[in-house]
Amino acid sequence: MVMAVSKKGRRPHKLVEAAARGSLLGGHSADEIDNINNLGGVVSALVLSFVLGLQYMVAPGTDEMNHADYRSLLCKSQEFRVFVRDVFKTEDIGTHSEEYFNFTQLVRPGTYMDVEQFLMTDLQSTWGETTSGSDHIACIGDKDVQTVVALTFDDFPTKRLHAFALQSGDFYRWSEVNERIGSIAAALVFSALLWSIVLNISLALAPVREDSTGRALVAWLMIGGPMMIMNYIFLLVGLILFFVTHGRQLMALSPFSGATSDNTVVVSLFSILLPIFVLGLVLGALSKVWADYNAPKLVAAGASEGEEGGPEGEVKVKTDGMKAEET
Repeated sequence: MVMAVSKKGRRPHKLVEAAARGSLLGGHSADEIDNINNLGGVVSALVLSFVLGLQYMVAPGTDEMNHADYRSLLCKSQEFRVFVRDVFKTEDIGTHSEEYFNFTQLVRPGTYMDVEQFLMTDLQSTWGETTSGSDHIACIGDKDVQTVVALTFDDFPTKRLHAFALQSGDFYRWSEVNERIGSIAAALVFSALLWSIVLNISLALAPVREDSTGRALVAWLMIGGPMMIMNYIFLLVGLILFFVTHGRQLMALSPFSGATSDNTVVVSLFSILLPIFVLGLVLGALSKVWADYNAPKLVAAGASEGEEGGPEGEVKVKTDGMKAEET
């Protein structure tokens, strides 16, 4: 058995030994822990590139975000509906000659929609000024709301949309929420990457490989271990927020937001992604437990004084990461 001998006076604190026994990463070699940390860093760098690219897409002022903001404000604010009506009555939308918006629009053969009546009466009576998130998603998915957006958005001046949002201040903007969620996702994933680099440097500079007793690695894990776990939590939460931002961006792009919401949230997230993730999490945990159950029982590090195999006053500690062999 490969052993190292430590004098009684140099035994680590009891908290260190407890951390060795109870830590999720305890019992692994420095190289294995380094690999786990490097995996998190590589994934963080990859995800960060996607998150930063998505941030440019969800920035307010893009065509997609203008479309989403216009639709959201129609659901959120009766004042904005009146504003849309007034703009269309006074704004020249003609390309080569003076022309004003026609509020009576053909939507099917022989079927017309009175856009002004819908803005002033029907929308308010059906949805009011949506305050909850679920009502708002239902409103922008309403077929009549989507129809009015399809009929009016291209003719509504973007400068008027931005002016209203700036002057009104506290109305809900789809682009603002998207931008906030995307920024939080980027911050968490970037933090995970930075922590991975810091942990990599810290592990490389610490004497964890030179110390044959493995106690230096155990001491490092007392701080580095929780940091690695938190780092993976940062990455996981950042991935979830990235997916949420991605789904909201798809809804912003789609003229059929109701169907897009069902496909993105109900089908993709709750019916496919979430069950597969939970299944993988459970199976991964079970595989770890099953491996621990079937592994040969090893002598614990930092055995008590007078333990079989060593003289009184000495502690025999198996070298970290090395398989025990009978001598």
